[in-house]
Amino acid sequence: MGLAMRQVDLERLDRALTTILSPLAHQGCDDWCLAVELSVGELLDGDHVVFGLPRAGVPMHVHSMNVGAKPQRAIQTLFGRLPDLPPDPWLQNAERERLRSGAEVWSRLRAFWRAAAGQPAALRRSPFLGEVLTPGRMCDSENIDWAVADGHTALCISYSNVATSVRSRRASPRHSAGALLRLLLPALKVGVTMRLTSDRAVTTELTLGRFGLTRREAQIARLLARRATNREIADQLDVSPHTVRHHVESIFRKLGIHSRRAIAQQFT
Repeated sequence: MGLAMRQVDLERLDRALTTILSPLAHQGCDDWCLAVELSVGELLDGDHVVFGLPRAGVPMHVHSMNVGAKPQRAIQTLFGRLPDLPPDPWLQNAERERLRSGAEVWSRLRAFWRAAAGQPAALRRSPFLGEVLTPGRMCDSENIDWAVADGHTALCISYSNVATSVRSRRASPRHSAGALLRLLLPALKVGVTMRLTSDRAVTTELTLGRFGLTRREAQIARLLARRATNREIADQLDVSPHTVRHHVESIFRKLGIHSRRAIAQQFT
């Protein structure tokens, strides 16, 4: 990769990787998101960091560092339904460019400016420009984007001033921001998978607990939600199929449902 990095940069890279790979060391998802933003922002000398991942039925919930309330709300509105294309037509063109190339590390801003080139109407009518870039003072960026089962994950590091960004890129890790993000990408995929899996399990536990299920019933309900058969559940839990059938009847009664499909639809 040919990265020229100082000792301090290597230490920051190590901290970023450790933070990214420790999602369960933080009690809440937002706590982990902020820790990732701080460590990656320090590594890449970023002015703003936006980190989005699926949360509570939203394809992408946005968390951010050093982004004002109004631009953050606009970011959520524009990107919260990814991988569906955003409503801004010039931003749509930028996203299509990413999809065509299959890029997971790229610059959304540079793709946006290419899409808007020679189209003055974009300067007047683009929500991305008018509600995010201008009030948020975002002039340059590097992004990670990839689709996950429940929606989309994105990490964006942006800079407030093009001139200082270009100068700093010649003398700091900013000049290697894309390469460093490609280095962080595998770890981020692992960290996000761990965090989403853990949060999904906790949400299911809380949801099932509301219905008064016993610990064993909740365990069987989760297996039913994964479409396991009575025999498969019996083998996994080392109990008889008759015992499993008894628990399934109790689960159906407490949840007020009549089919396994209903469990799968409600708890996965």
